[in-house]
Amino acid sequence: MKKVIATLLAVLMIGSLVACSGTPSTNETPAPANETKDVAVSAGTNGEDVTIRMWTFLDPTNTSNGRSIALQKMIDRFESENPGVKIVVEPQQWDTMTGKFMAAATTGEAPDIMWCARDELFGVLNAGLLEPLENLFMGSWTQDQIDDVDDGFFRFGERDGKHYTLCLNKNCTGFFYREDLLEAAGLEVPTTFDELYNAAQVLTREIDGQQVYGLGMSFSTESNDAQAIVNWLLQEQGTLFNEDGTAKWANESGVAALEWIKKCIDTGVTPADSVNKTIEDIYTEFASGKYAMTIASAVRLGTSRANASFDGSTIQFAPLPGGTIIDGWFAGVYSGSKNKELAGKFLELMYDNESDLLWINDGAQAPNRKSTVEQITIDDSNKYLNSMLEAFSDGWLPSNTQAFVGWKLDLNRPVQAILTGETDYMKALSDAETIFNTNNNR
Repeated sequence: MKKVIATLLAVLMIGSLVACSGTPSTNETPAPANETKDVAVSAGTNGEDVTIRMWTFLDPTNTSNGRSIALQKMIDRFESENPGVKIVVEPQQWDTMTGKFMAAATTGEAPDIMWCARDELFGVLNAGLLEPLENLFMGSWTQDQIDDVDDGFFRFGERDGKHYTLCLNKNCTGFFYREDLLEAAGLEVPTTFDELYNAAQVLTREIDGQQVYGLGMSFSTESNDAQAIVNWLLQEQGTLFNEDGTAKWANESGVAALEWIKKCIDTGVTPADSVNKTIEDIYTEFASGKYAMTIASAVRLGTSRANASFDGSTIQFAPLPGGTIIDGWFAGVYSGSKNKELAGKFLELMYDNESDLLWINDGAQAPNRKSTVEQITIDDSNKYLNSMLEAFSDGWLPSNTQAFVGWKLDLNRPVQAILTGETDYMKALSDAETIFNTNNNR
């Protein structure tokens, strides 16, 4: 087990993810403990509670969602340590809330703490909507504290030597698989696209009167996570974009990816109605037992286990073949907040060691801190952490110097075109490029 922990620690220490700039250091002495407590005490001296509003997709009143449960425990701790301060979470739709935040900032209705989507963070920072964390708490961090969290996710929220976000719920796209079904079929976890397709063929069959498909995929352009075409492109070319930020999809690698997906549909390992399925549809259907494997985000593992109509503990996570997209939610403090110090204090708490363990143990998330790895034990129940950390070490992030909005959905457009009768694969890819480039002013 020590060898496993040592390996995980080494993985977390890798900080060379694509498109990340250097991180400044500080050797300043941390502020005394009573200094930060005075902020909270003074906040309630006028007899009225101070309310800190936060927008996230999580609902802490949801007692069946592990991440929500973890968040509520953090809120309870913060409020008990800071009398007179109330954390109010206003749950939002995950795929629209960053744009809504930018709009709310123009009307004075933005929350104190915002969880921003990765692809839209560029616009948020350009608009000056987040406060540098060095102005709140990070200016007092020691070099050891910075080193403990320093990785590509941490640096993604950096601009001009200042840090504006902490990445919560670190994520990567891979696939869920039912370990019981793979073992019953004598299959190993697939590591190539050929192996993934062959396993899906074997696993497509009727089980206890229910038709089970080998691989779930979703191709809606309304709401979705990255699908297999992304991993295929990264496998072949190492990026999704040219140096000028334009899409790099209309090529032989893109055509090969479309051919693989079309084969999955034509041979029945993925149902034809996937053409209009959202990722939420797939999570629901996977939990009902419809798929043996499905494209999925690692952060949804805990919820999928809880919702499963079968033994949820048999659900495991593995990276997709090819390159791996890494992602997460970049939380920061609204620069226009009237309670920036208190908001920063809660943001820091959500990222501390105690909270990190809650995200892991209750929420089935990966560690945010290198030091937390030394406190966890990897066994069969949480061996997905090995896969997540491996993906983080080798994963791909787009540049944080340009906007890259909508590419996940836009890459489903050529899939939809091919599945609904388009025969010119290169045209389908080129059309998708044009839509992306136009929408991102390229």
